[in-house]
Amino acid sequence: MMLTYPLLTQQLVNQLGQGQAIGSLGWQLVSVLGIGILFGAASGILLARVAQSVSAALRHLLLSKMLGLPVTFFDATDTGERVSRVVNDCESISNLTTNRAIDMINGLLMLVGSLIILILLDAQLTLVLFCTLLIAFALSAPAVMRMELLGKDLQERTANLSGFLTHIFSEIRLIKAFVAEPREHKRAHVLVDGLKEQSFRMARLNIVMQTVAGLAVMAALTVILVYGGVRVGRGDLSMGVMTAFILYIFNVVGPLSQVGAFVSELQIAKGASARLTSILHEQDEQATASSIIPFRNRTLEFNQVRFRYPGNDIHVLNQLGMVVESGTTTAVVGVSGSGKSTIFSLIERFYEPSEGEILYDGRPIADYNLAAWRQSIGFVPQTSPIMPGSVRDNITYGTQRSYSDDEVRAAAHKAQALDFIDRLPAGLDTLLIEQGMNLSGGQRQRIAIARIFLRDPNLLLLDEATSSLDSDTEHEIRIALDRLMENRTNIVIAHRLSTIMHADRICLMDGGIIVGTGSHEELYKQHPMYASLVDKQFGTAG
Repeated sequence: MMLTYPLLTQQLVNQLGQGQAIGSLGWQLVSVLGIGILFGAASGILLARVAQSVSAALRHLLLSKMLGLPVTFFDATDTGERVSRVVNDCESISNLTTNRAIDMINGLLMLVGSLIILILLDAQLTLVLFCTLLIAFALSAPAVMRMELLGKDLQERTANLSGFLTHIFSEIRLIKAFVAEPREHKRAHVLVDGLKEQSFRMARLNIVMQTVAGLAVMAALTVILVYGGVRVGRGDLSMGVMTAFILYIFNVVGPLSQVGAFVSELQIAKGASARLTSILHEQDEQATASSIIPFRNRTLEFNQVRFRYPGNDIHVLNQLGMVVESGTTTAVVGVSGSGKSTIFSLIERFYEPSEGEILYDGRPIADYNLAAWRQSIGFVPQTSPIMPGSVRDNITYGTQRSYSDDEVRAAAHKAQALDFIDRLPAGLDTLLIEQGMNLSGGQRQRIAIARIFLRDPNLLLLDEATSSLDSDTEHEIRIALDRLMENRTNIVIAHRLSTIMHADRICLMDGGIIVGTGSHEELYKQHPMYASLVDKQFGTAG
């Protein structure tokens, strides 16, 4: 329709110049223009839907991939950077592959069609127009190449700022407690100003390109008006052709600007695409998953296990040998940094041993189906995390089936949590704010324990869940943990030695190895290091 509009205008001008009535030509002109506008609006609405669908599909793909990646990937990347990849990079690629790509295709069709018609109208004027636009394109080419480098850097700076803001907002209580607002604002000031300067450079380049395009249009119009006017005066060219030619100039310049916008967006999207591609090529942690399911009540064994974290040359565990008999409680004690928490990370298969192997029922745990293996484990950390949602959502979090209210309440009762849950405004349906800050630490712990009761795991890992609680709350949680530990294989990281004196077996760690095993009485009598730890905690050291 837009290609037809200038030709109809040419006929209209020629008719008026010859003193003829407009007749049906005027209605044709209005109809073509109106239909073109309506189709343009309809295609815009359709394209917006497609663009959002592409963006959503990219985000679903990326989120699915990232959730399936091993913990080592998350150790190596910043939280805000990962958020930026899902939000900003996907948006850039979506915008390029829909809006900009369709605009460019539409523009190229318009450009080719206009040039063909222009050549048919007047070859000499077309040659003059082509030479003028070619000069403008040559002048803007360096800016286009510079745009790629600036686009990549701009995306990186945006990701860095997102990461920094995510970090400071998640630790706002620490910042306020230490009156560190000025320090964090100063650090944010540097990132924000860096992003501002880079954005300004991009804007400056765009302005240069737009200015060159505008000058090209003005130059083309001026040349065409002067040269065409002379020819009209000589009678070599009709006024109708001259009018149509001027209208077609805008059909040529408009598509050229669309191509320029596509090239500019392409430079930004190329960097985003490279980053997303690198994530999509990461190895999934479930790539080696099998169909073997772990049985209940089997022995867990660490066989000469060595481990060091990625990027660290120092081994946290060295030739670790430890046997956890089925149905027993094994406590792991030692000074900070001795490798206690790393044992739990290896059991959960967040990491793989550098050397040696971990066996369950005589089989390497890597042979078991990963999801089934983790479902067979219950982990209660020192500070239990709360996910967005209700109390019910948090108690049933990660479970494999739906639970009735009675079942959820029974689990909460076993965890000593039902009394305080019933006092909440909406009971089980009470929404918890970020990180569960409308609950006390002890309440969060009891919700976590209720979650484990529903999970009913084979193996229970306790990172001394009562170490930071007051005595009354600790007593309630200790009752809940005693119930939870019944008829299970338990491994406890002990911070308070008084809580593990009745463990079936205590393993004393130092420097990533087991330096002593036995009951509390045996270790206290036979191992000076353990005796020293006990004396310091109970205040009996000389």
